[in-house]
Amino acid sequence: MIGREKETTWLLEKSRNKSAELLVLYGRRRVGKTYLLENTFPDAIFLTADLSNTPGLVRRFTEPVVARLGLPEGISVSGWDDFFGLLQRLVTEKDNLVIVWDEFQYIPRRDPAFLSIFQRWWDSVFSKIPVTMVLCGSLIGMMERIALSQKSPLYGRRTGQYHLRPLDFSSAQGFIGKMSPEDRVLTWSVTGGIPLYLRHFSGFDSFDRALLEKVLSPGEFLVEEGRFLVLEEFKKDPTTYLTILRTIAAGKTRSAEIAQLSGILHQNLPTYLRNLLNLHLVKKEFPFSLKRPKKTPLYFIDDEYLRFYFRFISTAKEFIYRERGEDLLEEIRPKMADHASMTFEKICKSWLENTKGFDRTGRWWDKNEEIDIAAVKGDLFATAECKFTSQPVGPAVYRNLLKKTALLQESLGQDFTKVESYIFSRCGFRNLKPQVDLHLVHLEELCR
Repeated sequence: MIGREKETTWLLEKSRNKSAELLVLYGRRRVGKTYLLENTFPDAIFLTADLSNTPGLVRRFTEPVVARLGLPEGISVSGWDDFFGLLQRLVTEKDNLVIVWDEFQYIPRRDPAFLSIFQRWWDSVFSKIPVTMVLCGSLIGMMERIALSQKSPLYGRRTGQYHLRPLDFSSAQGFIGKMSPEDRVLTWSVTGGIPLYLRHFSGFDSFDRALLEKVLSPGEFLVEEGRFLVLEEFKKDPTTYLTILRTIAAGKTRSAEIAQLSGILHQNLPTYLRNLLNLHLVKKEFPFSLKRPKKTPLYFIDDEYLRFYFRFISTAKEFIYRERGEDLLEEIRPKMADHASMTFEKICKSWLENTKGFDRTGRWWDKNEEIDIAAVKGDLFATAECKFTSQPVGPAVYRNLLKKTALLQESLGQDFTKVESYIFSRCGFRNLKPQVDLHLVHLEELCR
């Protein structure tokens, strides 16, 4: 597995305990939860749910348990209590068994009584036996409500939880290493760190060809994936959420702008934004500050694929279905550098955190001034410009960064022992050399 070493270690350490473990693993669709569990626990029993009714699920879940016990097929199990009794017998006979409830969120959706039944069996039986149960689910909002919320019957029973995030850029390169550094950034600006999306791009050495064949061609799942993700999370009023995401993708990042362009009453917008924030589909940013921020926040789509989808695909599907993907590519391609500039900022920010150890980072803006990254590590303060442009970066960018850094320091009201500058560039540098307090980072260095 690429880039899942920490998650694998965590799961294995939990499963090797001699006590009962009730783990919650959740995350966005396609992020690789099931693949991670299958490769970490190849001998586990997988109980994969769907929206079947309770008798159907019970019958299907019974089959692997009966097979593992060596019992004859066709044993009649009439409900959850019978099933859990059978499961108890298996757990008692097998040491350190791992049971994965995959797509767990679908069960209580069809059977509201299930969580209380599960709680009763956990409290009275399974919590006293060395067994590992993993509740795994894709609908982030529902998984948080049914497994982590104080109102859930399972609240307080879990022994660990893990929100599986998309891969970072460094790990994602394991899929797209054939591409040039520039094309890797462009690919990540479309796929993000979603392993399945990256796998579809992995056989190509050209971003343009991969985009045309895997996104801009009829029949490819990435053509409709963005809409399905929203429909899956928001069964009620999905149209409003689609409209909000489309509006933010168009560059409207202030709540007043979003309300005006989307046609949503301003007083109703916070509820929708809060739901999108809770599901990690949208992020809220304040200007970098060492104190409680006072500025109005900006809202951005936090998922790379969704940001691309709602900017370029959601309103242009007719071109794809009419097999005019090449025409759409010609329209999209000149705008990709602008789209990927935000992606490039993310990559540079992550590099500063992971390579240089900065523990507090963020963007800063005030009136007409903006700094891509401000960062603090102890008494060290740094600012950075991230240029994903087709021209080398010259001294003017550095001089402008120093000027803006002085304004930011004044607004922060704090003196730092050391102040440094970083400039990240896609196409290198012209008439600009590294100094003690100036670090020049080429795209190729980020891709090592």
